[in-house]
Amino acid sequence: MSIRLRLTVYWTAITALILFAAGLLIIVMFSRAMWGTLDAALMEEADTTAATIAHSTAGNIPLILQRLSQERDLGPRRRVRLIVGGHPVFDAGDANADLPDALPAAQSMVEGGAHRYRFAIVALRVNGEQAWLQDGADAAAVRRTIAHLRRILLLVIPIILALCVAGGYRMSAWALTPVNEVTGALARIGPRDLRQRLALPRVHDEAWQLIEAINHLLERLERASAAQRRFVSEAAHELRTPLSVLRSGLEVTLQRPRGAEESRAALEQAAGEVERLCAIAEDLLALARLDAAPGLQREAVDLGAIAAEASAMARTLAEAKHQEFAIDAGAGIVVRGSAGDLRRVVLNLLDNAVKFTPARGRIEIGVAAEGPMALLSVRDNGPGIDPGDLDHVFDPFYRSRSANGVGSGLGLALSREIVRLHGGVIEAANRATGGCEIRMRLPLARG
Repeated sequence: MSIRLRLTVYWTAITALILFAAGLLIIVMFSRAMWGTLDAALMEEADTTAATIAHSTAGNIPLILQRLSQERDLGPRRRVRLIVGGHPVFDAGDANADLPDALPAAQSMVEGGAHRYRFAIVALRVNGEQAWLQDGADAAAVRRTIAHLRRILLLVIPIILALCVAGGYRMSAWALTPVNEVTGALARIGPRDLRQRLALPRVHDEAWQLIEAINHLLERLERASAAQRRFVSEAAHELRTPLSVLRSGLEVTLQRPRGAEESRAALEQAAGEVERLCAIAEDLLALARLDAAPGLQREAVDLGAIAAEASAMARTLAEAKHQEFAIDAGAGIVVRGSAGDLRRVVLNLLDNAVKFTPARGRIEIGVAAEGPMALLSVRDNGPGIDPGDLDHVFDPFYRSRSANGVGSGLGLALSREIVRLHGGVIEAANRATGGCEIRMRLPLARG
């Protein structure tokens, strides 16, 4: 069922309910007003007549009641009865009038037995005996008026409902016009033409907000598509270089017989290129795993313990260059996330620090709480990062000019993605005293 048809059905149901309730309310209020007017007039006449009878002689009572039975202001026919001691002593008016079935204990308004007449019954005393005055009027006119209104509403309400349904169907089409236009415009945008944007309407309404959100989405898709193409191109370039070197070395080696030393050197060179290829493939698989992971398995992780473990693993590399390691990890700095992934981030940061810190340099690792965040920093006293490269060092396959071709350019990109999945941020900066500092901030675990 289309949105337009669903909107029409909902509109029809709501409108029908409102019209039915309104019609019922009109009937009830009109009926109460009509019956209230008649009842008030009948009761007033009955009270007045009863008061007159109470102050009259017995000979004047029939004359008073006779005049009352001849009144026509409340209906075309009247019926007046005086009942004393349970027996009617006066009865005048319409002989076909339907009488009440019983006498009430107190004065009230009652219907006739056939629901044609309306009676006001008033208690009084005549010659010391209990008596009841029944003053009735033919209520057919009131009933006809109420029935006529009911017939009018039964005719008018369906017509109004039909007009409302037709109008609602047209209005839903008009309201959905921007959606249809957006659908058509999106259908014309191809996967290679993401630079197009939808035209914003003149009125700043919900459609304007929807189109603006779609344009933002197209902008993000365009950037993601460009980043994907760039990533594929850079990955192909990074893989092509070691493969070309490996192929060239093998071809040169196979062109003529080689001695054991030359063969060993060629194999060592090939092994180095294969190792580089494996490192690139491993980082690419790690990035793909992070993108495809449905969610991060979170557990309480002591960031200080992770830093200590990673430092112990990286210290072997630092010893070869006689570098000094200093670690200052506060106790109880706990975050929620994957211990393995966070350990990989710290190892990547330490590996970069060892590569770019000169021999006998100093590498410092710090872990501390900074408000609601945990801060892990890795500082070195190497050459630092070229200021023009600071905004790009976390891009895939990007190597700063100071790297001199070292590394695959994926370590920091992988680290940024892991930190992002943990709800944190990572940034690089040059130290005022020389060297580089990488700062990673993660939300502290609650409770």
